[in-house]
Amino acid sequence: MPNCFLRVCIVTASYPPARCGVGDYTALLSTALASNGTHISVVTSGHQGTVCRDGNPTVLPVVHNWSLLNVARVIRAILKCKPDIVHFQFPTNGYFDVLVPILGVLPKGPKVVVTMHEPLSVKPSRLPWVFRPIRNWLSIASADAIIVVAQSYAEFLHGVSERMRRIPCELIPIASNIPVSQLSTEAVREVRRQLGIPRGTLVLTYFGFVHARKGFDQVLDLIKILEQRKVAAVILVLGELLGRDPYQKDLLDRISNDPVLRSAVKVLGYLDSDAIADHLAVSDACVLPFVDGVHPKRGSFLAALDQGIFIVTTSDPPKGYIADENVYYAKQGDIDAMALAVQRHAAPRRSAASHPVRTWEAVAQEHLRLFKRLLQ
Repeated sequence: MPNCFLRVCIVTASYPPARCGVGDYTALLSTALASNGTHISVVTSGHQGTVCRDGNPTVLPVVHNWSLLNVARVIRAILKCKPDIVHFQFPTNGYFDVLVPILGVLPKGPKVVVTMHEPLSVKPSRLPWVFRPIRNWLSIASADAIIVVAQSYAEFLHGVSERMRRIPCELIPIASNIPVSQLSTEAVREVRRQLGIPRGTLVLTYFGFVHARKGFDQVLDLIKILEQRKVAAVILVLGELLGRDPYQKDLLDRISNDPVLRSAVKVLGYLDSDAIADHLAVSDACVLPFVDGVHPKRGSFLAALDQGIFIVTTSDPPKGYIADENVYYAKQGDIDAMALAVQRHAAPRRSAASHPVRTWEAVAQEHLRLFKRLLQ
């Protein structure tokens, strides 16, 4: 089937300008698929600022409440697009999972594909979500194909049951949501001047949402260690730190009560993708101390990697400095090792990334190959 005759409806609870990694992923994938001649419709939420848009992709923010009461409304919106493929992004906030099995039993209905951006729950964590794992599994088990963004997700699914092993499962890793910065060396110096960073000061960056799993408190510990070692450093926080939860409130209290941190921490807030790329390019090192270790789907890690800058992150087991990647992999929680790595390896970014940059065109082509196999 030529791409120009292929119609795909993507269903996601978040889409730009909503601030969600899965929403950003969906927008970039939709654009790449559309540029290959596929007709793309996106059915999404209408309460997060997303607006209706004609063209390709067509954006339909028709869902105002992701509850069971709106199942019929969403099904009608999907079928009105006359899709060959309905592609669900799993999970995003507010999702309900009965849509997949309903579409699966429709006579002459479209093929249904589910992309797993996170591993499925095995046990309910708390009421009233006691039935959520059951709904999640029902959704996955009813799909015609599953896309996973990490190999470990596929291995987990295949170990569950014979039914899961029979469903086609395709590994399609993500690409970075952030472009590669085009800043020249002189432009980098100018940005540093605008930020008021003195010469000789190490410029560190942290990119992403600020929550406990990302280990931002360890970034503050690292700054303190560098200060004790007489190393001048600042940390540019490419994200919001607003005190919206107890973890962020504790961080803000810690920063405000410590003169060193007050001077070193520069919170730049929510930035567009080009600004994020440029500020990453300005840094001598990006510090990403994930509590559970770096993962192939970590968009912040991929964004920093594509810029060619030095990265300090965590892994199990720790791998130390990998020169080809320009990355130091420390043991989770080993802040002393991270600080030492910054002292030894932090430097202006390389002229080009030392690894092939994965593109959204490649991601789109891998999706199209799967879609065409299903329809054949």
